[in-house]
Amino acid sequence: MAAAQEDAWKSKERGEEAKYVHEKEQAQLSAIRAQQEAAKNTTLSADHDFEGGFGGQEDLEDRYATTSGEH
Repeated sequence: MAAAQEDAWKSKERGEEAKYVHEKEQAQLSAIRAQQEAAKNTTLSADHDFEGGFGGQEDLEDRYATTSGEH
């Protein structure tokens, strides 16, 4: 009889522990999702802050524009 009670107690403890772990994982996942949403929203607004071009290099002179390509 003692073994049966011990097995029941162990399974109850495992169930409670699994529930606790599951709740912690869900909390972590929701925090990650919120962080990704925030990053996505800031990325979208940052994409529209500049006027295009090639990172400010559009004014640079092409050094090899007049060569035959043998450089």
